[in-house]
This record gives sequence, structure tokens and C-alpha cells, in this order.
Amino acid sequence: MPVGKTKVKNIFYTSKNLFYLELSAVTFGLLYLVFIVLKKPISWFFGILSSLFYLYIFYKTNLFFQSILQLFYIGLGCYGWWSWKKQIQIIPRSWSVSQHIIIISLGIAITLLLGNKFSLEGQQMPYFDAFIAVFCILATYLTTKIILENWYYWILLNLLSIILFHYNQLYLTELLFFANLLLSVFGLIHWKKTSDL
Repeated sequence: MPVGKTKVKNIFYTSKNLFYLELSAVTFGLLYLVFIVLKKPISWFFGILSSLFYLYIFYKTNLFFQSILQLFYIGLGCYGWWSWKKQIQIIPRSWSVSQHIIIISLGIAITLLLGNKFSLEGQQMPYFDAFIAVFCILATYLTTKIILENWYYWILLNLLSIILFHYNQLYLTELLFFANLLLSVFGLIHWKKTSDL
């Protein structure tokens, strides 16, 4: 019996630790998006912090693609911070339809390759997870380039992420992505108003 009690205690301890880590990741994630909407370079610093926390959280919850995604986020966060700080004024610009068709086609091709590979290795929801991971990287790249349409990508990705994290019982993160969804809609409206597009 003492062994059983110890096991239960360890599970509770681990879950409690993950809760506080998730809370920290959510807080930094919200700060990141708020400052992105306001077009402030400091946003990328908070995004990097959030990704560092989520890197560990997703590793512990067996979300392989999401863990890898955080590494790309950290790299893109450093690039975005450097790129935005160089600019005197952050002015959104738009991509052509053909440019979006190219990046979407590339994203779907990579999703199918990765989804097939990791479905053979027992990854949970491999294609769904891969789609979110791949297109989040592409959407973040669009954000670093201050492309207005990044918000359309994020609106869809936040909806899909809500489903993914609900399934994996990461409820705080689910709430974060619901808030992200609302902020993405606001970000689209705000960027349109403050640009010449």
C-alpha cells in the first residue's frame, strides 16, 4: 500500500508542476500575442519564453510535433525580434494569391510526409498534429515578415489547436488558444486599419 500511495503522490506532483509551467507558458503566450497585435518588437521576447515552457510541456505530454514546433518558434522568435527592431516603423504588407498558393501547397506536402512517418511510430493524431505544427511555422514566418494575411492562417490554426489541446486535456492551453482566436480576429482588424492596404 505505501508504494501505491507514493505512485499517486508522484502523479499528482508531476501534474501540479505541469499546471504551473502551463500557466507560465499561457501568460507569456498572451503577452506575445497582445504585443504582436500592437506591432511591438518586445512581443518576440515573450514568445520565446512561452515556447521554452511549452517545449517541456509538450514533450511530457507526448505531443512530438508540438515539441518540435517550439524549437522553430524559438528560432523564428529570435529572427522576428531582430527583424522588427531594425525597422523604424512596422507597416503590414500583403502577399499575392499565387504566393499563398505556393506556401499552402508546400505546407500540405510536408504535412503528408511527416504525418505518414509518425503515424507508423504511434504518434497521437499524427496528421492533425502535423498540419497544425507545419502551418504554425509558416504562419509565424509570415508574421515575422509583417504579412497581413498571417492573421487568416492564425484564425484557422487557433480553432484547430483548441480541438487538439482539449483532446490532450491541456485545458489552460485550450483557453489560451481561445483567447488567441479572439486576438487574431482583433489583430486582423487592427492591422487593416493601421496599414495602407
